Amino acid sequence: MSGPTTTIAVAVVVTGADVLVGRRAADAAEAPGLHEFPGGKVEAGESAAAAAARECLEETGLAVRIGPLIEESVVLGARGPRGIVFFWAEPVDAGVRPRPPFSWQPLERLPELPFPAANAAVLAALARRAEPLSQGGS
Repeated sequence: MSGPTTTIAVAVVVTGADVLVGRRAADAAEAPGLHEFPGGKVEAGESAAAAAARECLEETGLAVRIGPLIEESVVLGARGPRGIVFFWAEPVDAGVRPRPPFSWQPLERLPELPFPAANAAVLAALARRAEPLSQGGS
């Protein structure tokens, strides 16, 4: 790879059996019509965790607490290589409704939704998280 890699920080916000998911516009430059978790570019001097929290607030209106790292990967996008850093997150106030196009989706519904390939490891982690819920566990 040549040139600088843009880093994208993503908040995978989970509360109970729901996860915060949005759908990209049909005319989006990258991944049109696919579902996504809130996130965006890490700014100069900003940590990836801080960027994930900031982007979530900007895109959804939800303040979140960033938790542990889930996955780091590098993908080749339309504008060159991008590093993607996914973090677990939880809402500061679960009563705040997210702004469209974001909404709370049941964890067990995620396999029905199309996501970019870069989300595969995160979706697998979410599926593992949903297993005890579907088996009647707590």
